Amino acid sequence: MEKSEPAVAICDAGPIIHLDELGALDLVEGFARILIPAAVLGEIARHRPRVGIMSITQGEAVPDTSSISPGLAALATAFSLDRGETMALAVMEVHPGATFLTDDSAARLAAESRGARVHGTLGLLVRSIRRGHRTHEQVVELLQALPSRSTLHVSQRLLATVIARVKQFRGG
Repeated sequence: MEKSEPAVAICDAGPIIHLDELGALDLVEGFARILIPAAVLGEIARHRPRVGIMSITQGEAVPDTSSISPGLAALATAFSLDRGETMALAVMEVHPGATFLTDDSAARLAAESRGARVHGTLGLLVRSIRRGHRTHEQVVELLQALPSRSTLHVSQRLLATVIARVKQFRGG
């Protein structure tokens, strides 16, 4: 784990689902703890039945909370967050320095509005280069495969920009 990264990550379903679709689930690793609410595990099970908590190194299932703060309830309503996203943000309230892992733009905005550091599948792919888990070439291949191998919705423009930046920094 890099020193600048928080030790705890709170995970929404998207990154787990999309990295598994790419055969790169190991790229979610590198945190001391990866907390996954029960509602998120249920969503993962619906989309990727073979992926369980045991598939995620350092993954820990956490129960959904029965009550959320009024501020989070208002945020969840304003951003139309689903139960998994809301439960993940509730866990963020207990671990305020954690990184939030999500691919949902509304959940990202909600987390960032609360001061959270957020990564999605694209960020985890790029992070794998820094961590020495994938080469630039391997990450470019995974990025190029996203539209055909993953259900992640990402604009062609954003994807092309990320691919160009990875290629640009290949040498240094």
